[in-house]
Amino acid sequence: MNAIRNQKILLLLPALLIVLLAGCEADTTAPIDNSEPAEAPVLPNADALNLDLSFFDAGADGSKASRWNFFNAYLRAVVVSAMTHIVLAPPVAAFSVALHSIPSLQEDGSWIWVYTHVDGQEELQIRLRGLAVSNGVQWEMRVSSSGAGAPIENELWFEGTTRDDGRFGDWTFYDFNLAGDPAVSRVQWSDGEYVILSGLYGQHAGDVLEYHDNGVENSIDFTEGTTDNQWYIRWNDRDGSGSLMVPDFNNGEPACWDENQEDTVCP
Repeated sequence: MNAIRNQKILLLLPALLIVLLAGCEADTTAPIDNSEPAEAPVLPNADALNLDLSFFDAGADGSKASRWNFFNAYLRAVVVSAMTHIVLAPPVAAFSVALHSIPSLQEDGSWIWVYTHVDGQEELQIRLRGLAVSNGVQWEMRVSSSGAGAPIENELWFEGTTRDDGRFGDWTFYDFNLAGDPAVSRVQWSDGEYVILSGLYGQHAGDVLEYHDNGVENSIDFTEGTTDNQWYIRWNDRDGSGSLMVPDFNNGEPACWDENQEDTVCP
């Protein structure tokens, strides 16, 4: 699954985040505060999209043959963590940067955050629009860039809604490098409870990756859209036990570990 394929944006967003958070002088602009009495919508908490997979840190030591099941779960958790970071890091960085710019109230009641980053001949502008509605906030993120390569002009990157001050939300991502600017992926979340990534286009259409944290019982579930293959990892934060089922391990049968992460027979 991909959130956006434009490498220029992927490369410039982290740089933009560093510049603004560090408070350094840079070619960065923001709209002037008009001191309007209305309040801008609350920006969603970027931490809500973090997957807590620290349970598997102990699996990095795969030297014990008796913990083979847990070690294989650890390997898959590393892949899941890396993949979700690649997909979610750019939009999370973009929202984080908005926290350090001043929004401007529009005539339609929406608010616009605008920030620009200049790096040599490359200039990236991000426009975030938030509109308060009865059941939450509607968001829209657009990007423009100029300089070397093909220019980008106010293209829709993602849109979606948040509720309860960003605790719940969903974003749909678009790939403006493809004909028709199709929706390519979607992320849904509830702060501290779940993150769901869904592929909507091409070879990844129908792919769904779900992370759930139920306080004690946690899980990662993946469904491959083209084949309907399914795999999962489940673990208990309280007693340390867990299991996994993946097509390429243990003949596709469930494999379990006990409270000490030692291999055990599944119940």
